[in-house]
Amino acid sequence: MYRIILDTDPGIDDALALFLALSSPEIQLEAITTVTGNVDVEHTTHNALALLTLVGRTDIPVARGCREPLVGNRLHAAHVHGEHGLGQARLPQPGIQPVEQHAVDLIIEKIMGNPGEITLVAIGPLTNLALALRREPRITQAVREVVIMGGALLSPGNVTPSAEFNIYADPHAAHVVFKAGWPIRLVSLDTTNRTPFTQAQATQFTQGESAVKTCMRQMFAHYFDIYAPLYGQSDFHMHDPLCLASVFQPDLITWQPAYVEVELQGALTMGETVAYFRGEQAATPNVLASIEVDAERFIQMFIERVGSTFP
Repeated sequence: MYRIILDTDPGIDDALALFLALSSPEIQLEAITTVTGNVDVEHTTHNALALLTLVGRTDIPVARGCREPLVGNRLHAAHVHGEHGLGQARLPQPGIQPVEQHAVDLIIEKIMGNPGEITLVAIGPLTNLALALRREPRITQAVREVVIMGGALLSPGNVTPSAEFNIYADPHAAHVVFKAGWPIRLVSLDTTNRTPFTQAQATQFTQGESAVKTCMRQMFAHYFDIYAPLYGQSDFHMHDPLCLASVFQPDLITWQPAYVEVELQGALTMGETVAYFRGEQAATPNVLASIEVDAERFIQMFIERVGSTFP
């Protein structure tokens, strides 16, 4: 059993990752922490609460996190995910409120209170994680593992030619997280860009009138009908669901040790994740990096699990 905190910025693919987590018996979702990313933290928090209400899991606590990156201005991706983050989805009003604790405090409390038990799954910008490290450095020894969706090591970025969105949105936080000395698995664009979910697959998968299927259909409608034609995209890449899946099925991915630095100075390369895969060129590896993925098995697993849980 993997006891996880999901640090997230819902986000269409974040919502799909949440549905997968709730469909996987290997996962015990301890809490959701939110952060500004795809949209601002007020919307990401509302979305997390509304999604839990939609699936009847209001027992899971949600803690609101950071509104701003450590340095600089907020970066949003509303053009990809819609103004409120979940495309055209019409969700119920949340039946719960966020807990009073800040996300940073909840992360620290859960990890320190359950040493060696909590896996921290970060599928948004890393602001909450960086501040938790600054406030309580001992979490590096108490966490079971940190699994991050972020970076582009051997492939181009998706927000600039060199940088991936989650890292670019708060590169200084990513720098802190990668330097912390805790066990990290990094699921980057090198593999997530190889997990296409086609429009035909999405249409077939979301057939039905259940609340979750309707929600997914409305989310995909924004992506395929509005975003994709404007930006020349044909498939939806399953970035965050792959990261979540790698927690309980790590053999979906081929991993390789790497030393990863985040560029903080370059005018054209801010947020780039620079990876050294040979130890003689840099310090000891600080991540296990995703290199290859069994995309077909992953997509089939996602369809079967989420489809059977939310028919």
